[in-house]
Amino acid sequence: MNILLACGGSGGHMAPAIAIAERLPKHRCIFIASNRKIDKIFSKKYTQFSFAKVDAAPFKIAPIAFTKFLLSQIKSLRFAAHFLKKNKIDLVISFGGFTSFIFVLAAKWKKIPAILYEPNVIAGKAFRLATHFANKILLSAGTTFPHSRKKVERVGYPIRREFEEISKAEARAQLGWPPAKKIILIIGGSAGAAALNKWVQQNFMRFAHHNIDIYCIAGPGLTAEQRISFEDCTLHMLPFCENMNLILRASDLVIGRAGAGTIGECQFCKKPMILVPHGGDAHVHQLANARRAEQQGTAIVVEQENLDALADRAIEVMSNQAILALMQRNLDRIFVPDAAETIARSIDNFMQNRKNKLRII
Repeated sequence: MNILLACGGSGGHMAPAIAIAERLPKHRCIFIASNRKIDKIFSKKYTQFSFAKVDAAPFKIAPIAFTKFLLSQIKSLRFAAHFLKKNKIDLVISFGGFTSFIFVLAAKWKKIPAILYEPNVIAGKAFRLATHFANKILLSAGTTFPHSRKKVERVGYPIRREFEEISKAEARAQLGWPPAKKIILIIGGSAGAAALNKWVQQNFMRFAHHNIDIYCIAGPGLTAEQRISFEDCTLHMLPFCENMNLILRASDLVIGRAGAGTIGECQFCKKPMILVPHGGDAHVHQLANARRAEQQGTAIVVEQENLDALADRAIEVMSNQAILALMQRNLDRIFVPDAAETIARSIDNFMQNRKNKLRII
């Protein structure tokens, strides 16, 4: 079976798609990617899969930008229909975004089944629009979605195979990190987060006074690792990490944005979090994700406008083992095994049932 996974432009889309594809070894998986650096990094790492690039203008309300968006979508629809036919695609799986939506629309046009996956608490615009053309909808346990209940299946967050069980000590040994130091990991998302990058550089000396090292995934915009040292402590600014499992396992606390991928991977690795939801268009979605993690007792939320309070909050958590222990117990309590195998079986069952129905007809 030829499966198209439409997910380009975001690590939050690409990572769960990779995880699911890894559990579908009997099928040919083709990824729709963008020209963004994060997609190039994934395509170089996961060479067992095919990647096709699609250019698309972002969705914007401003008249001129919206016109460009519409023209881009029309062009993309033609490309998508041709691509599905040329590659003899049997199933389209969409992971969000308007580029993905175009492939769902093209699949409907070509009478090819489509499955949607949404891990966020609040579904995006493109996803909600695509539900009208999809055959099956996979949602996380916390996603609010009142429509198309007959199509809906609740699933967990799929984790890539590289996320294996390993102790903090073993992870630090492999990474060459100090074995006894307190360590905070900062993740700005696949594209990095300028506000968090700036904040950590401004506040690093405060953490050094408390004997805390910091590793910050600044994003692919940084070309090489940068280090700042003070009082036997070091701030490591890293452009990207090839093995998120290791650095998550090696850290004591994670400070990051509130994308579903960041939260899903941290909870799988059982790491306490301080979440700073992204501002702008993503704020509502990330804030909802963050509040759910907070309600579960696995994260503390500091909103973007309160960034000045972040250092105090992080130092308080790192200095109070009772807080970390409580969050750790909550992570153990809510732990959900990797959902990738479950999702892969659901996909296979869906296609087999569809095949059986077509035989009857």
